[in-house]
Amino acid sequence: MTDDEDIPADPSTLIRLGTIVSVTLSPPRCVVRYGDPETDEDCETPPIRWLAGRAGKTRNWSPPSEGEEVVLLSPDGQIGNAVALLGLNNDNAPPPGNTLAEVVEYEDGARVGYDPESHALTAILPAGATATIEATGGIAIHGDVTIEGKLTASEDVICGGKSFKNHTHGAVQGGSGHTAPPD
Repeated sequence: MTDDEDIPADPSTLIRLGTIVSVTLSPPRCVVRYGDPETDEDCETPPIRWLAGRAGKTRNWSPPSEGEEVVLLSPDGQIGNAVALLGLNNDNAPPPGNTLAEVVEYEDGARVGYDPESHALTAILPAGATATIEATGGIAIHGDVTIEGKLTASEDVICGGKSFKNHTHGAVQGGSGHTAPPD
């Protein structure tokens, strides 16, 4: 090998296991503690990027957590260029399920999932949580709907083509009597 040739990286420096010790959200970076195979000591990376599921026209945002176990990929063994690969389950962070259902579980206990075997979509939120769906083109629900609790509409409710707010009943006289249900 001549002085001009690149010296190949030690394979033990290319891929390592580590644990997130801190996270910065802007810019998105994390610091990872890892064991150095040469010195047998714990070391920390400088702030490095983590792998997102998508980062093009479709993008995901799911920052890592402190204490999360990761795989470090270090091109040419350079830890400053490393990327943290997230998603290693372990005894401290077990998977949120053990079936074919796909589940996302959040720190506060909220769970969103889809079970392809039972064809069921679920969103379970903790006490006091809220949900917002914004669709300026409208929302269509096909199938029965059950509501437990109060339903509030800011405009009107249309049932069978009849306005709840503006429908009238004919042949009714004022007084203490009641009308029949709408026709």
